[in-house]
Amino acid sequence: MKTALQGIGGLLLSILLLYWVFHDKDPQALSAALMRASWPALALAAFLNLAHNGFRVLRWGWLLEPVRPGVPFRPMFSAVILGFMTTLLVPGRVGELVRPALLSAREDLPLGPCLGTVVADRLLDGAAIVALFALGSLNAHFVAGSADLAGEIRVTAAVALAVIVTGLVLLVAISTFATRLDGWLSGRWAPVRWAGRVALGLSRGVDALRSPRRLVPIMAYSLVVWLVIGLATWTGICAAGADIGFSDTLVMLPLLALGVSLPTPGGVGGYHALMQFG
Repeated sequence: MKTALQGIGGLLLSILLLYWVFHDKDPQALSAALMRASWPALALAAFLNLAHNGFRVLRWGWLLEPVRPGVPFRPMFSAVILGFMTTLLVPGRVGELVRPALLSAREDLPLGPCLGTVVADRLLDGAAIVALFALGSLNAHFVAGSADLAGEIRVTAAVALAVIVTGLVLLVAISTFATRLDGWLSGRWAPVRWAGRVALGLSRGVDALRSPRRLVPIMAYSLVVWLVIGLATWTGICAAGADIGFSDTLVMLPLLALGVSLPTPGGVGGYHALMQFG
């Protein structure tokens, strides 16, 4: 019942947001715009949006290296795709749990570290989005009167980056002192011991970040993932006839990531509303 209510709530939110996006649009003008759109360019945008998952998998392989080196590409790729599909179809972002659970079952990997790599994965995504936003804002073309709003968005992005970096540093610190913490937990109250050992299990997912040899490719792949997503988004926007620069699209990335994360089926409505706002 709870899942059904979440699904109905997400569907209603999607309908309301789509109404907000389209209620003042001329259907004939919209139809004409669709006819003018470049469908080959839209297909290229869709391909790029799918292809970015390859770089996501390569990054995941580096994150998993301290747990087990050489995890095959194919099971990781299928776990990523099935995880995203589940997130798009099922309320509550269940796909974030499906991805590590699938890989853990298929490759006989410990579930805790697999979950930890997904937590690190999401924090690294956030850091890359904010970094590319900052880079794009240096050369973006803001419309007249948007300076104050742009400033507020920059401040929000800086706060978000601080929170993300704090989360990563905390997980790395727990990973670094895992042996001592495990000994300290052994005499604690049962719920504290359980929660602490869950945190220790998750922290194993960021062991790779303690090694400069691994940290460099992990950070590089994080930027490449979101550069490809930005390129796919920019290609799609230009294919639809809007005249904006690539830097402008990078500025929109935090908004669009938020739009996808809203609890609507497939991101429909939320993504469109924040795309229009951007």
